[in-house]
Amino acid sequence: MEPIAPNCVYLDLETTGLNRTSEDEAVEIAIVGAEGETLLHTRLRPKRLAVWPGAEAIHGISPADVQDCPTLDDVLDQVIDAVRGRQLVIYNSAFDLDFLPPAVVDATAGHCCCMEAFAQFYGEWDERHDDFRWKKLVFAADHVGHVWSGSAHSALADAQATRSVWQWLVRHGVF
Repeated sequence: MEPIAPNCVYLDLETTGLNRTSEDEAVEIAIVGAEGETLLHTRLRPKRLAVWPGAEAIHGISPADVQDCPTLDDVLDQVIDAVRGRQLVIYNSAFDLDFLPPAVVDATAGHCCCMEAFAQFYGEWDERHDDFRWKKLVFAADHVGHVWSGSAHSALADAQATRSVWQWLVRHGVF
């Protein structure tokens, strides 16, 4: 059986910050393919920050967990190879794309924000923002019946959840 959205790859990052600042960096990256296969998954050592208590409280990745890991620069060629010529789907693309160099997006066939697509499908209007209300990945994943293979807020589990949400949207004719 042909996979749903066969040209898509799904990326997620865990970061040092909850609100993007110039100092924040990725501490974990995962990319999964159309059939759920792991194309890349690794923790990353930030170059600028030594501690990130707020983000650590969410994803549980401590400085000690990444002290011997590669940097994003070290794995950049692998990231580019994993997304090259594919449609890149990210749950909150505006946030995650800020952590990636332009060469990553340049290698893709385009990118989509799964969070915005799900918000439009779900249809809850936000008067204050004059747009559809964004929903957290856990909410969207639960809505589509995703079965978590790991903890939410780990890059690999979140990339898998993003895949489930995106493929559910495709199956239900949102695209």
